[in-house]
Amino acid sequence: MKKTNRTLTIILLVLIVSCVQTDDFEIPKVEIEEINITANTNIQAIKYALDQSEEDIYTFNADDTSIMQGYVISSDEAGNFYKTLILQDNYENPSAGIEMSIDLKSYFTKYNFGRKVLIKMAGLSIANNEGKYIIGYLIKNKIEAIPEPLLNSYIIRTQETESIIPKKTSLTQLKNHSIGTYIQLENLQFRNDEVGKTFAGESFDEFNGDRILIQCENQINTILSTSTFSDFKSNLISDKKGTLSAVFTKDYYAKKHVLVLNDLTSFDFIEDERCDPSFLICDSNITNGSKLIFYENFQEVKKTKDLEALGWTNINAYLGNEKFNKRTSQGNVSMQISAYNSGENPLEAWLITPVINLDNSSNEILTFDTKASYDNGTILTAWVSTDFNKNISDATWQQLNVKISVGPGNTYVNDYISSGEINLECLDGDVFIALKYLGGDPGVSTTYDVDNFKIIGD
Repeated sequence: MKKTNRTLTIILLVLIVSCVQTDDFEIPKVEIEEINITANTNIQAIKYALDQSEEDIYTFNADDTSIMQGYVISSDEAGNFYKTLILQDNYENPSAGIEMSIDLKSYFTKYNFGRKVLIKMAGLSIANNEGKYIIGYLIKNKIEAIPEPLLNSYIIRTQETESIIPKKTSLTQLKNHSIGTYIQLENLQFRNDEVGKTFAGESFDEFNGDRILIQCENQINTILSTSTFSDFKSNLISDKKGTLSAVFTKDYYAKKHVLVLNDLTSFDFIEDERCDPSFLICDSNITNGSKLIFYENFQEVKKTKDLEALGWTNINAYLGNEKFNKRTSQGNVSMQISAYNSGENPLEAWLITPVINLDNSSNEILTFDTKASYDNGTILTAWVSTDFNKNISDATWQQLNVKISVGPGNTYVNDYISSGEINLECLDGDVFIALKYLGGDPGVSTTYDVDNFKIIGD
């Protein structure tokens, strides 16, 4: 009985105390401590430190006081980035970007899109991989991901999250200094042969799916690269055109410039009207003739300038240095073009045949051969004109529907493919056949060899 009374007494005391209003029992307010650290350098200055060192990898000393500021523009929430944190120097109108290799999955929960971070550079290393600057941890003379337990020692997560404003630009304006920034491109569409594919779910996609985008106002190509681990890899490519915002960077091997989406919310393709080319179509059905009207295999070309004596026109539309050049491989001579390492963006080069007269023939068929190496997008097209006279911009050109070689992305090839038979029966008089290369550095820079131009008829 005494035990029961004692228990009731304790309960009553608790109830009485709980009813007493006193400040001693208020829930304390949680205050987040302000970070008393400020940046004293920027991304561009950190890049300069490597450039000035003239070393392949530069490591900041343990007593270095450099603290770099950046805004997070990549997110791994949709699985399209993996252990790669990309920072730019401002939340709008960025002038520089940089990549950090971190050993942390689902980093979006801590370093979210737009989060301002401060990076303590002491003990970290930086390397330049073909224009893509990477910060990481030096292990055995190689930049590796910063181990997760050490991240808080180097990356200071501030309380500030900004709305990242993508920088509106054009493919012709993108240069190496734009790598690692968040950009917006307008008036884009996927190339015709990409429509109906998935972003990265095809049987031939390994690690990433690369899909070619075309900017309508200049027909320049670029690559949208999507991880085969992304949440939207199986979504179908749109047949519409529109706008996208993405990180401008380089692929894993730093061989090609690519766009990478954080997710599909920044992908806005809703316009029905596309900007596809219209091809010359000669309706008549013809059979192969036996008369050789024109043929060139370049075997007599000793140096590139010899083309002029043969009546060919080899011109860079923007008066740059890069043109089609003679190349000899295993005794075979071809004409080769590539934007890689040219520093020209855009690189628009034309290789135009001598005048070919079709008045004394019929049932004409054109063929030629191409091979693509270090392929990161098809950027070679064929055209015909009946009024070309030295100036390509003054002539009227019609595009020809031809097959262009598609090659590997990491090596040269030896095998050519045929353009297929192009019907020229509906043309008369003087004609000029042209190959137009439209790439860029940075940009799509596939290497092409062209050979064996031939027109036959009756």
